[in-house]
Amino acid sequence: MTVLDKSVPFIRVLMVMPRKTVRKEIPLNTKYQYVEFDDTLKEAWCKLQLEVGLFDSLAQAKEKWESMLKEDRAFFVQNFLFVADQQGELVASAGLWPGHDFEEKRLRVHFVAVKETAQHQKIAQSMLSKLCMRYDENPGKYPLYLVTQSQSYGAIALYARLGFTPYLGNTKDISSEQAEKDWGQVTQILKEKAVRH
Repeated sequence: MTVLDKSVPFIRVLMVMPRKTVRKEIPLNTKYQYVEFDDTLKEAWCKLQLEVGLFDSLAQAKEKWESMLKEDRAFFVQNFLFVADQQGELVASAGLWPGHDFEEKRLRVHFVAVKETAQHQKIAQSMLSKLCMRYDENPGKYPLYLVTQSQSYGAIALYARLGFTPYLGNTKDISSEQAEKDWGQVTQILKEKAVRH
């Protein structure tokens, strides 16, 4: 997971993964471990979200943390992952959370964040593989989905490697024609950025 590239125009897109695509969990790098949810993680979680650009302020991140816990504390505790380094410092987090992009509420991968100093060590892949398998334990007909965006092209490439594909159908707010157009632009950005790296 990389920090958002604000030099790229913002284009919001969805990706989906059919059930049972991920068959085994990718183990965490041995320098890191999953830690249980604890209320004291709030400050570190909020700082992490801010560092990777998922919120514009610490206050916004704190408001989101509090609203998720208020909405369904038990679900949050069960479905969010927290990864710490050997010193016990939070370096990554991701979770499953209800999304509202379709007419009915559907679970999505949410708030995937890895501290810059801990990136490129397969932490995101590990968390995502674990979340995908957890999603498959829930009965339902829909594929798992996530929302991403053009400024997060490094993450899009990672999601694609895991098996997520562009969602080109209708959502509550976007037509399939618009989704195709948006993905056309995002694909162009991905090609341009791949050339530079």
